[in-house]
Parts: sequence; C-alpha cells; structure tokens
Amino acid sequence: MKNKSIKVLLVIVIVIIALGAGVVIWYTFSSRSGHDSLEAGVDVEIPVIEQNEELTEKETAKWQEGWVKYNGEIYQYKKDVMSFLLMGTDQTGKNTAQSGSLDGGQADVQVLVVLDFDEKRIELIPINRNTMVDVDVYDELGNVIRTQKAQIAVQHGVGNGMEESCEYQVKAVSRFLFQIPIYGYASMSLEGLAPLSNAIGGVDVTVPADELTEGLSFHKGETIHLSGNEALNFVRERDHDVGGADRRLERQKVFMKALISRVLKSIKEDPKSVISIYSSAAKYMTTDVDTNEMIYLAGKSASLRYDGSSMHSIAGETVRGEDFDEFYADETALKELILNIFYEKIEIDNG
Repeated sequence: MKNKSIKVLLVIVIVIIALGAGVVIWYTFSSRSGHDSLEAGVDVEIPVIEQNEELTEKETAKWQEGWVKYNGEIYQYKKDVMSFLLMGTDQTGKNTAQSGSLDGGQADVQVLVVLDFDEKRIELIPINRNTMVDVDVYDELGNVIRTQKAQIAVQHGVGNGMEESCEYQVKAVSRFLFQIPIYGYASMSLEGLAPLSNAIGGVDVTVPADELTEGLSFHKGETIHLSGNEALNFVRERDHDVGGADRRLERQKVFMKALISRVLKSIKEDPKSVISIYSSAAKYMTTDVDTNEMIYLAGKSASLRYDGSSMHSIAGETVRGEDFDEFYADETALKELILNIFYEKIEIDNG
C-alpha cells in the first residue's frame, strides 16, 4: 500500500461517514480536487471472479470485458462504488513508525467500508483477523522476498506500523477479496477508542452472547451503556477457547452499529460536533485520505443510507491451528457476497 485482541476501530467509520455533516468550506473546488485525487491514486481493475457457467453463442457474441456469468445470471461491475479499509491495531499510544520483525503491530480489526453511490447505501464487511491468506514478507527496500500462509492480521506487522503497514494490509485485503479496488485507508491504535467513545457520550448495546471471563461480565440480551475503557474492553477482550475471536467479532459488529448510529445522531443535533469527534482520536490515527478527499466523500456520502442490513458477514470455519485459531473463508459464499455488493445484474437481449 496489531496481543491477540481484536482492538478498536469500529470507529474510523466516522472519518468517512461523519464528515457528511460539517466540512463544506471551499466545497466546489475541494470536492473536484478530492475526486480527481482518489481516482488517480487507484488503478481500478475489475475484480478477478471466475464465472461458473459456459456462455451461450448469443452471449459470447455480445459479451463485454468485466462481465461475469454466475448461476445463470449475468453481472457487471458497478461504475460508482468506492471502498475504504478501516483498521484497528494492537499498537499502544500514538501511531509512530517502528522497525523490526512484526513491530508494526497486527491489524486485529479490519472493516471494508463500501460507499455505493448508485444504490445510495453504505455497506460494511468486517474481516475476521484470523482469516488464513497469503501474507507477503518484504525486505528493507519494499520488495517481496517470500509469501506464506498466515492470519491476515499479521500482514500489518511486517511494515513500520504506519503508512507502510497500511499499504501492505490494503494489498492483502484486496487480494483476499478478488482484487477489489480499495481507494484509501485509516487505522487507529488501541487507546483511541476510549476518548472517541467519550466524545460521543458513549453507546448503548445489546449483548449478543454471555461473556463471563476475566475482564468480561456480560449476559446475552442485556442492554448496557459503554464509554471509555468499558467500550474498549467490550471490543477488545476475549477468551482463548476455540472461536473466541469469532465471538468477539460479533460483539464488535453490535458495537459498530451502535457507534455509527450515535455519531450520526450527534451530528444531526450539532453539526459542529464532527470536529470534536474527529479530534478526539486524530492523534491515534494514520490515513491516506486528505482534506480535499474527505470533503468530496462528505458531499457524496451525505445522502447514503445505513441500516441493520448494511453489516455483512463472511462465512467460513474456525479451527484450532498449531498455535492459534485459523479462520478459513467459504470461497463460494465470499464470491457471492462480492457479486451482491460490487456488481449488478444485467439482461442480455438474446434476440
């Protein structure tokens, strides 16, 4: 282009979504500049999704590059969709450059935020930090020296903990998702969650499952108010039995839904609150989305819908590996998820 706890960042969604409220100074110029900058920064290629059916003669005669035939349907990639990778890392304190093996910290939280301007929707795809993928190992000059199977969270650690690590992680996530174009990233280290949750007055969540381990005491179905370190523990802590990270991911989804709703409510009540919300966590963050790009995204995202159906899950199986849990995604289900979010069905006139 971070401790084994899945830490923060359900959070940086505010960088992309919350900006829809207040930053409109010099909008026309900045928006155009932001659009051009985002487009120039990404080589947009059609994702690599293999079709599972042969084409008919008539389909072959009318076929266009980038189309996919799958289960009897023809799909084409949407023209007006952008995705951004949000990461929560197990680094402590303000993000600073590191050096050495895995000193960049692991990306324990990874969420792909998809802005679908055609459908006017925001879609979220959380990625299990234990997902087994091809992870690249780089030399000091940034050259790939080998690739090995490992948890996807590890990819962030082979960089310097800042831009370099984020770029490596973006590459790994894009490859995992059939080379989906990713237009930008934002990462936040552990301590940023406490001040961020305080800045919005905390959130109310309904506990998805019993959690009665060290550091956790929650009962399924109860509604609790979380802020500061309580919010941090809710999304960070887990037991170390098989599937512990999966159960923690479900808590994170619940927290993220509540967080986004609370942020949007705060901004609606006081548009200027976006400044204090962003400032509360800014020093813990690393992002390649600049001011002009944020303003452009603000204007484009202001009318997008976000609801309970916006949160998606990647199907698969968690097994106990030699040392850690390993999550293996169901490739067929993953392919269908990507087709559902990034593609649209089209009809071919067979006459």
